[in-house]
Amino acid sequence: MVQPWGIEVDGPDEARKAARTNFSKGAKNLKLMVTGGISKDGEKETDIQLNADEIKAAVTEAHHKGYPVAAHAQGNAGIKLAVKAGADSIEHAIYMDEEAVTLMLMHGTVIVPTFSAPLAISQHRELPTWLHAKNDPVIEIHRQSIQQAHAAGIPIAMGTDAGTPFNDFATGVFEELQIMQDIGFKPIEILEAATKNAAKLLHLDQVVGTLEVGKFADFIVLNQNPLVDVAAYHGDRQVYKKGRLVYEQS
Repeated sequence: MVQPWGIEVDGPDEARKAARTNFSKGAKNLKLMVTGGISKDGEKETDIQLNADEIKAAVTEAHHKGYPVAAHAQGNAGIKLAVKAGADSIEHAIYMDEEAVTLMLMHGTVIVPTFSAPLAISQHRELPTWLHAKNDPVIEIHRQSIQQAHAAGIPIAMGTDAGTPFNDFATGVFEELQIMQDIGFKPIEILEAATKNAAKLLHLDQVVGTLEVGKFADFIVLNQNPLVDVAAYHGDRQVYKKGRLVYEQS
């Protein structure tokens, strides 16, 4: 049965069928909930929710079509399971050990950290007590894990996990970029994470991600230099889509 937030599966045949169902409805990539998460009461972020055969079945279907697979994986064991099964990216990657980092380097796995999701939760104490009890301890651990991965050379793509509490498209991107700078990413690395790395991960780098002849002219014009400080992205800007001005803030 198709649910608003996805399809629950039991076994590789159901995983394969769910992947095919999503592709028949127009999906161009898959997201697999390999572990539990922070935002649901009664489960732990270290819980493993899909086994290796289930992940591999979905990954195989996606890769047959040339589509990428993102694995929601927060716990260390689930991260390693998803990497070994061929997931293209790990979303969140809160807990990681050296083995997980080594596996990602071997497989060319990308990390999408989504720092802004737990940050937004921490800033709104009106949210349920159980949510803060789960969220507060992971913020620093999460940052340390990504610093470890970054230092090892694992590619990072920018994403926000928009849709989690108080984490929306209006502010999440700016917050994500700022956190990346705060924990040691260079401005050029942040720009690449938000542009060409993300485009490559989604198999869209032939049309977006860099300004080149033959690609869509999607870009922003800033008053300040973002290669000096990412705060420039918060300032006055013009947004162009396919070469046409679609938004201006001054």
